[in-house]
Amino acid sequence: MTEASLPVVYPTWLTRLAGLFSWLFHPLFLGVYMMYYIVFVHPDLFLAVPERVRMFRFITFVVNNLFFPLLIVMLMRWLGFSSSLQMRTPRERIVPYIASITFFFWTWHVFRNQSDSPEVLIDMCQGMFFASSVAIVLNNFSLISMHAIGLGGLLGLMYNLIDRGLAESALPMIISILLTGLVSTSRLILARHTPAEIILGLLTGLVTQWVAYLL
Repeated sequence: MTEASLPVVYPTWLTRLAGLFSWLFHPLFLGVYMMYYIVFVHPDLFLAVPERVRMFRFITFVVNNLFFPLLIVMLMRWLGFSSSLQMRTPRERIVPYIASITFFFWTWHVFRNQSDSPEVLIDMCQGMFFASSVAIVLNNFSLISMHAIGLGGLLGLMYNLIDRGLAESALPMIISILLTGLVSTSRLILARHTPAEIILGLLTGLVTQWVAYLL
């Protein structure tokens, strides 16, 4: 008879570091980082847009894609509908997914009706809407990693920039790949997901961004 495998025990400093990475690169924060890169860091996408307009676009994104979904999650926690802000069961994730779908769609709708919005931004928002729509379906079968969905979306954005010939250098893609490895490993260290759930999340985020780019 084979002995049952014991769970891996990691050093305290490593689990704390993994927790820090998980919070810093929460899927909602990842969307904000992607938007910040498009609006303020990329040298060409908003080149001719005044600074005031750039800031307004960024704030619009943050309010719709971070503030409102996060508010829904916090309300669920305060009202006792979820045991943790991390939403560790599929049932606890249903309402936040619905909220994300609603607000992500609205953000996409707003930006695609603004004539000076770059195609990259419109496709990114559409991909985020697609990803949340797919995730709520997959949530019925698997506790898919939302962190991995966000990371897959980040990789998809960088691929779309490269394919359009808009990549300023290889550095953003390299950083995205390293970040994907660090955060995915952190989720495994914290035992929040299985490798299959992380891979499924990465594929969901990557493929939905790619589909949005092709449409």
